[in-house]
Amino acid sequence: ACFYEGIDDAHWKENGTMVQVTTISGAMFNQMAKWVEYDNETGIYYETWMVKSSPEKNARVWFEAYECSKFVQRAYQKLAELGAVFKKIQTNYTTITLFSGEPVCLGNETTLFGPLGNKSLALAIRNFYLPFKPYHSVKEFFFNLLKILEEVVLDHRFYLFYNLEYWFLPMKYPYMKIAYEEISLPNSNTTKLDP
Repeated sequence: ACFYEGIDDAHWKENGTMVQVTTISGAMFNQMAKWVEYDNETGIYYETWMVKSSPEKNARVWFEAYECSKFVQRAYQKLAELGAVFKKIQTNYTTITLFSGEPVCLGNETTLFGPLGNKSLALAIRNFYLPFKPYHSVKEFFFNLLKILEEVVLDHRFYLFYNLEYWFLPMKYPYMKIAYEEISLPNSNTTKLDP
């Protein structure tokens, strides 16, 4: 989740940094709270990976990433629209793009995992996601990484859960790209977004 109660200091010390980027008034805070509720109610899905047909600049985008960093960028933009003035800081994000042929919709939770679902396909999807679970020993991490690489690179297979449906991605070389992006904070003169 992008929001949780309090600040998880241990998480940020291990995985990132915290830097004050602006100061806002109580009125701005109240307006921002309304926008956060709106954004939360209209952004109903979460997706870690962007999926494209190839690494080419104008390649077809099958699925757009929609995760916490995108929310943070929208929130910065909204704060700028409300008049917040940001320090001259670049924010850093790591993105993952998968490369695939045309995705095939496999169905939703009920059609795959329900009483009348496709048991063998449901098992294949469960087995695919097992190596992605967190909190492994170093040995388990590398073993699971090899399992993931076998599925994605050798078998050209990725099962994606997107907008409440499961999709089969016929993976293509170079399979994935991990990028590190630096994005400047907006200024308060930028174009307004919808509510």
